[in-house]
Amino acid sequence: MHLHGRLLLLAGISMLGSNAVHAQTKRSEDAQEPHSVTVPQTQTPRKTMERIRVHADPRSYASDRSSVGDKTPTTYLQQTQTANVVTHQVIEDMSPQTMEDVAKYVPGISIGNNFGGTQDDLMKRGFGAVDDGSILRDGIRMPIGRNFQLATTDRVEVLKGPASLFYGMQEPGGVINVITKRPRQTWGGEIGTTWSSLGGGYGHFDVGGPVSKSGFSFRLIGHYKNENYWRNFGSNKETLLAPSLRYAKGRFEGNVSYEWGKYDNTLDRGAVFSNGHPVSGPEHRLDEVWAASFGQRHLLAATAQYRLADHDRVRVSGGWNHDNYHDRQADPSAYNAVSGILTRRYRSNTGTIRANSYSSIDYISDHTLWGMKHDLVIGADYENRRQDQGAFIDGPRMGGFYPSAPLYGGLQPVGPVNNSNSDWRQTINSASGYLKDNIHLGHGLILAPGLRYQWFHINYGGQRPYVQTTDSSYTKPLPFVALVYQIGQHVSLYGDYSQSFTPNQISTGSVLAGGYKPTQGRQFEAGARFQNRFLTSDIAIYNIHKKNVQQTAGLDENGNTIQRLAGLVGSKGLEWSVTGRISRHWNILGNYAYTYARILRDTPEDKGKIVANVAKHTGGGYLTYQTTLPYLHTDMRIGAGARYVSRRPGDLNNTFYMPGYATVDAFASWKTGHLLGHQTSLQVNAVNIANKAYFTSSAGTPLRVSWGQGRTVHVGVDVSL
Repeated sequence: MHLHGRLLLLAGISMLGSNAVHAQTKRSEDAQEPHSVTVPQTQTPRKTMERIRVHADPRSYASDRSSVGDKTPTTYLQQTQTANVVTHQVIEDMSPQTMEDVAKYVPGISIGNNFGGTQDDLMKRGFGAVDDGSILRDGIRMPIGRNFQLATTDRVEVLKGPASLFYGMQEPGGVINVITKRPRQTWGGEIGTTWSSLGGGYGHFDVGGPVSKSGFSFRLIGHYKNENYWRNFGSNKETLLAPSLRYAKGRFEGNVSYEWGKYDNTLDRGAVFSNGHPVSGPEHRLDEVWAASFGQRHLLAATAQYRLADHDRVRVSGGWNHDNYHDRQADPSAYNAVSGILTRRYRSNTGTIRANSYSSIDYISDHTLWGMKHDLVIGADYENRRQDQGAFIDGPRMGGFYPSAPLYGGLQPVGPVNNSNSDWRQTINSASGYLKDNIHLGHGLILAPGLRYQWFHINYGGQRPYVQTTDSSYTKPLPFVALVYQIGQHVSLYGDYSQSFTPNQISTGSVLAGGYKPTQGRQFEAGARFQNRFLTSDIAIYNIHKKNVQQTAGLDENGNTIQRLAGLVGSKGLEWSVTGRISRHWNILGNYAYTYARILRDTPEDKGKIVANVAKHTGGGYLTYQTTLPYLHTDMRIGAGARYVSRRPGDLNNTFYMPGYATVDAFASWKTGHLLGHQTSLQVNAVNIANKAYFTSSAGTPLRVSWGQGRTVHVGVDVSL
């Protein structure tokens, strides 16, 4: 090896050696093996590349690589799009309970209509909807509902901007991939319980290891939760069981996982606004004790990979999920500001099946051709999405309820079937082929062209008797191109152009005003990244246009949510983040985003309006201190941080705004290996320490505005087996 090449190789090892990668802490130590890092020569490229195993700091908040943008691990400075990683250490320290909690640590994300706190609706760069399919589990699209599980999650990767190249029918804001824990390679486990200041709590177990010398290993995770709701009544209950199995031998590796969950969660319609202000505080709910969403969910995922040669492999992936969902709603339909009376009614989805199935095959290679290294992915996928609703109960409107002095029990969970809102069925089939080639041109330049050819067919209809409203097919080529310029060892510049294409989906209990069209978008993005031995940081600017945007436009005379398509919506902004270690004892996490999302072309009364629920300014920071105490050789970590969200409109016409807010969270943890002969940890997490009253989002109407969670403290004890 040339002297210059050796020096560059040593510098590369030094640069990567202390950065956080996807490695696990002991809590999920063997979810993934150490990464192989390919370090190319700066002289004339050779056909063979040197591969070096590096062990990064598993306790850092930074990650030096991500797989979400390329379907294969790509080093931080060479990524072609903006990707944010919430590492395992961040998840372990902050103990997020929902995707909304995870989003605190990612710039440019606002909370949308979360259906009374029961569903994920995260708006990335100003775009998103409750059923946009942007939440993935191990690369597979998830149905509506809550899709983050603390017990099973290893890390979360967020790809910003249009992600249709590899993930198909998507909004132009991005996708969020929840990566789960893999089977353990060595025997181990843990059992733990957590107490909540609200009353109740949750517990879990996690065991696994190699089955035999034949190459099989397994993991079994269980979780049970029964925790009081943070407001004056209600509770959240959940049971989960998640086995997984891995087989690796020679050139072959296969993984299969299954998750069964049963849930019964509080459905809280939140607050009612009148004249721009809430008519009551967070102390008393406007619902009834029976308001809830409940059901059972099944998830099955599998991957099989065969290495054809040192630089070529084939991977087959597949997944299926099925959610049998029900709800009971104490739905507000009108408020009289003079009398102070809120009119409500009972509404219920008596049974909705939400099911997705997905399969893909990918050829992945890295070769040197014509003096240039190529990281190539060629693949095809097929997807089926189905939502079948049963009978929809719509009770009579009942008055006599005073939000300022609520008396419960006046609204009973009974009512007739609403034939116009029953039996709605939606089926979407999609098939596509795609390719992407990261071409290393030399001198730090990477050119990454890509193309997806997307086809989908949507069939939608409902009512009793059944009426079909949509039966259409659409096709579109989706180009992608990016350029990365790495300046030395610590800085890179990048820019990309990408497109999105997806059907507009009508949620249960909603009606579409006007004709149906699919939505499509495009993005220009440019940014810069920095990485040294301890820190990663990036800054990006972007401009997104999207046609035929589905907007919530209030309620009709029957109380159904009106959805219609805006002609053109634009979003432009800036995002910045920094993560990692600033010294041996201190970890930092910081971010800021400016997001200006508004309607560019629509009806005269709506043109120029700000997109509902999207805050112009969001940001936050978290600082953590770690040290070793002499008593029982205890590792201690303490940290605190704040999150700020500026005011944002609550509806399409910007008739009212939810005020800005800032909340403060903190945690402390102690781990020792000398207590009772096992590694034992004690952790305290406090959310919203100041008990700030604030609003997270609205459902596009002043009658349904969601409160943010009040002060909550969790105290947990874990014992390693």
